[in-house]
Amino acid sequence: MPDLILTDEQQQVVQHPIGRHARVLAVAGSGKSITLAYRVKFLLHEIGVSPGSIRILMFNNLARKNFRKHLRQIGVPESMTPEVDTFHSFSYRIIKRLMRDKVLPELIQFWLGDKEELIWLTVKRAINNLEMARRIPKASIDPDQAMNAISLWKGALIPPDRAGAYNSPNMPLVYAEFERLRLEKSALTFDDFVPLAVELLAQEPKTNLIWHQKPKHVIVDEYQDINYGQQQMIELLAGNDADVMVVGDDDQTIYEWRGARPAYIVQDFPQVFDNKPVDDYYLTKTFRFGPLLAKCAANLIMCNQVRVKKPLVAYNDQQHGYIHVFNGSIVATKELADQVEALVEVDGVAQSNIIILARLFAQLDNLQAEFLARKIPFRVDGQKPFFKRAEINNLVDYLRLARESQKPMTWRIGKYLINIANKPSRMLSRNLLGKLINQAIDANLSTLSILELASCRVFVWMNRAQANRIANLNHIITHIENNINNQEITAGDLLNWIVTETGYLDYFQDYYGKGEHAEEKVQAVLNFLEYVSSSRVSVARLLALVEGSDTTQGAPKQEQITFTTIFRTKGLEFDYVILPQCNEKALPYLSGEQTAIYDMQGTYQEIAKTDQMESERRLFYVGLTRARIGVLIGTSTNPSRFIQELQLQEGVTI
Repeated sequence: MPDLILTDEQQQVVQHPIGRHARVLAVAGSGKSITLAYRVKFLLHEIGVSPGSIRILMFNNLARKNFRKHLRQIGVPESMTPEVDTFHSFSYRIIKRLMRDKVLPELIQFWLGDKEELIWLTVKRAINNLEMARRIPKASIDPDQAMNAISLWKGALIPPDRAGAYNSPNMPLVYAEFERLRLEKSALTFDDFVPLAVELLAQEPKTNLIWHQKPKHVIVDEYQDINYGQQQMIELLAGNDADVMVVGDDDQTIYEWRGARPAYIVQDFPQVFDNKPVDDYYLTKTFRFGPLLAKCAANLIMCNQVRVKKPLVAYNDQQHGYIHVFNGSIVATKELADQVEALVEVDGVAQSNIIILARLFAQLDNLQAEFLARKIPFRVDGQKPFFKRAEINNLVDYLRLARESQKPMTWRIGKYLINIANKPSRMLSRNLLGKLINQAIDANLSTLSILELASCRVFVWMNRAQANRIANLNHIITHIENNINNQEITAGDLLNWIVTETGYLDYFQDYYGKGEHAEEKVQAVLNFLEYVSSSRVSVARLLALVEGSDTTQGAPKQEQITFTTIFRTKGLEFDYVILPQCNEKALPYLSGEQTAIYDMQGTYQEIAKTDQMESERRLFYVGLTRARIGVLIGTSTNPSRFIQELQLQEGVTI
């Protein structure tokens, strides 16, 4: 393949002089990957650097594969290709090498891929152990939140004895117990790779077992998204000798919630790597989209104050592009669905070139419902479809249980009872519920019959408080059963009554605490209620829809449109980006919690998060700049301020 014609900006990066560090700030779609590939080729062919002395670290496995592909395309033969790694694949190779050399024990379990479920089960077991030992109150720690906190501690290289948590003083106990159970199994998780590799790299002479030659050049992509542990790895790799080139865009720092900070690229790089001169380069021309999208994106991101100021200019000033805004909540949802259908059926756009993005999964619910009603094939990446989410499924289980509450008890019906009994919490143990279900099955009793008996304290193993809670549950199921076949009462009417009567929405805040996790679940329930209420369907019809629905409509993967969050589209681009429900309180979402973890000994000095509004604006910027041609935005009566900041010209909005 003949060499591409690089821009002057790209050529400067490629020919960066030896003996100096480089910081490259590259806007969205500026061809940074191909520029880095040519830089590697320049080092190999022009400078004569050996492949083994170049260390390349990419953000994720997709970026790694694409970079190797770029090297092939520009004529770097396989025999001359340096190792291209992610931080984790590089760490894995170090660990495997030291296992082979007997520095680490060989019998290590890797809880990866299909075995990742073992992580959740071990966290759950750790919580159960602590509850049984009465070291933490029952139901005080959510396993998913514990997994996230443990991941953050490990990313910051904080061991259990130094772990602190702002909002949950018992969370470090779960971390310590989890680590005890993990080490008991000689297991490693994905989050253990970088901390263990950093520990090994920091220890001589073990490092000598790893290298045939130490790197003379360290190249790091997506530098704006590294965390503390990854930064320590870069410093250890570079030592005092290697030239370091980091490439990234502070305007695209979107992973602060997992430890990334724009400060690493904005201010810290020249201070940390001060053993050599540092040259700054800018890649300001985007090849991805035309001038309209470039101008609007630049208008938006310039509203941030803490950033490196740099132009964003379309390389092709004749490239077509547009942004359309649809106002009106339900109306906007229907119009977005109309547009997607037109793109596919009229314009012949491939479904793989359309992506539907949001800040929160809950923002996707209404459009998912509209797609489902129209039988448009889709899938949700990173989350279950809205009607299969636990908070929705448990609510629907009230209807499922009531529908069969007069039938003899079975374990299938009993499962519905278990699912709803403590949502919201009624402090009814699983053991107690199991006894009731077994009693009903043995006596051939219905759900309502066994609940009625339990309410009257027929069973000696129940106390008065438990009987009163079951009486409340019996009242709710009886009310639903009495109205389930009333043609004047819709499924929406009953679901709204259940939510109000049980305090269902309050349950999420009581269980998960204040913050994004609880609020997203609440919003998902509200979206579901709005969808069901507006549909005016009966309970029977709703249950048939929920139980029989296949979002893919049996279509092959390439014919399904993907719904996901902006966080999951790093480095990707599509012809068309759909952003539904771009409203205040959703994007920007400003109700997040403070940083969950800290180092009690202060060894890890956390860099403060940036202003929350600026962080949210960067996220919207990343979503917007995934598009090559068009962006379709849906809003309600309270549109996101970011839409105004785009400064759309007359005739561009609808």
